[in-house]
Amino acid sequence: MGEVSRGAEVVQLQSEGITVSRPVARVMMLVNAIVWGTGYTMLKHAQDTVPTQWLMFFRMGAATLLMAVVFLHRLRRIRLRRYVVPGLILALTYWMGFLFQLKGLETTSPGRNSFFTDTYCVMVPFIVWAFTRRRPSWQHLVAAFVCAFGIGLVSLSGGGGAELMHMSFGDTMTIIGAFFFALNLVLVGFMGKGFDAIALMLMEFFWCTALFGSGAVLFEGGPSVAWARWDIVLCIGYLVIGSTVIAQVFQTIAVQNLPTSEASVILSTECIFAMLVSVLFAGERLTLPSVCGFALIFGAILLSEVQLPAKWR
Repeated sequence: MGEVSRGAEVVQLQSEGITVSRPVARVMMLVNAIVWGTGYTMLKHAQDTVPTQWLMFFRMGAATLLMAVVFLHRLRRIRLRRYVVPGLILALTYWMGFLFQLKGLETTSPGRNSFFTDTYCVMVPFIVWAFTRRRPSWQHLVAAFVCAFGIGLVSLSGGGGAELMHMSFGDTMTIIGAFFFALNLVLVGFMGKGFDAIALMLMEFFWCTALFGSGAVLFEGGPSVAWARWDIVLCIGYLVIGSTVIAQVFQTIAVQNLPTSEASVILSTECIFAMLVSVLFAGERLTLPSVCGFALIFGAILLSEVQLPAKWR
């Protein structure tokens, strides 16, 4: 996306182009979707041991340090002081998005969490409408309706009667998180044009680290030596190196060599991979209503992302 993906944490960078063939670019985007999708189960596993804000403090802090080292030569040419306030504004929405998303992940499955998180794509045109008075197209209105219907199907408990529709606390928290990710994406679109994307993202990550660190100290106590298990370290390492750094590089190169609509379609398969991994390794169960609901949500995401031919609009 010139945009940030939450769960995805990616900004399309205004950097020197690297040319690769279209098949290679497609593979890079697919790897990106797989890495992001599997990250939900990694988060869930680590979250069972490490409190949420400490987990994100370690993740965002390590990502900030890695980015600072990798892009040091570029950052030396930039006056970072002018990025302090814009970075803080973006960080507040990003921080809120993760707080609600991961609070939801505590009580819901990785697959459900990923699909509900990705509804941010459907929300974006309506937030833009609130800022600019530019009405969403009929395509976006249909996508919103289909998405809402899909969420309703996923929420079917199968109990009948008053319990037929049941949005769990975790589902609700996840959807609120998706709203903040959508708001973050819109703000990046408005603010990103006047700033270097690398420096802006680095400052956003820096402030997120500070916010998560402050929240962890205030509400989650001190860190524990018991967290230093090999599986937790591997999960955090995967989230930092895979979901942040490698995904960042792959997405940056791939979007420079693919049409935006094609890149968006490939990237949207993230939630499908998240569901598959959750079913295989986290024991998530699927019912017919939930499968139909997830299919509708995925269809709504595609409809909100892909530009239809002019004769259909």
